[in-house]
Amino acid sequence: MIQRITDKVFVVGMEGSANVVIISIPKGVIVVDTSLFPEKAQKIREFIESVLRKEILFVVNTHYHPDHTFGNVVFEDVQIISSNLTSEKMRMMDEEYLKELPSNGKVVTASKTFEEEYREGPVTLKKVGGHTPDSSVVIFEQERVLVAGDLVFNDLHPEIVQDSKITEWLEVLENLKKLKIDWVIPGHGNHSDKVCLDLMIKYLAKIQRLLDGTITYAEILSDENFSKRKFPELFSWGLENLIAH
Repeated sequence: MIQRITDKVFVVGMEGSANVVIISIPKGVIVVDTSLFPEKAQKIREFIESVLRKEILFVVNTHYHPDHTFGNVVFEDVQIISSNLTSEKMRMMDEEYLKELPSNGKVVTASKTFEEEYREGPVTLKKVGGHTPDSSVVIFEQERVLVAGDLVFNDLHPEIVQDSKITEWLEVLENLKKLKIDWVIPGHGNHSDKVCLDLMIKYLAKIQRLLDGTITYAEILSDENFSKRKFPELFSWGLENLIAH
């Protein structure tokens, strides 16, 4: 499903899947994340080239997770940009890592990397960490849009992985609240305003309290910010990952 957020920003996503974002600037189009499936990435490319009739300037990967990067193979002839750390983590994907995942032919890493920040016209890429050490965001100041990657899950339980750092994640979200933005596009779930940043902060803060022993499991389950989110199995999985490290 393709949603138009502003005149220059589109989001392609389905129930629970990673969002792919299309940003139109005067020179052409920027694609943020490429999904898990090359077939989906190919349809998105066809939409850009046939319907929008725009040149793809470059592709951005917000972090290394396969559901945001495996569609890179469709854009191999286009410049792909990520942080150095994202590229490094993708190069570490070995057979053991890939065996449970859909085959996409090969892992395609960035052709251009940045350390902390990269700017192209009205669009800024920033590595911020939190969800994963390499997590980056894309800020489109002109349209007041933040592409948050997996730092934000809206109406869904977030994927908390073994290299997630809750304290850092909370700090990043507080900093993102200071941006002059009207729209937040999460890594998964529907776009929203800054309210989804507050809900993610409240969610993660309660997870931290659960780990610290200052709140009970029952208290969390009675909170609508938990009980109304989809994919509750991710809640248990996330706790296991936090406990594991």
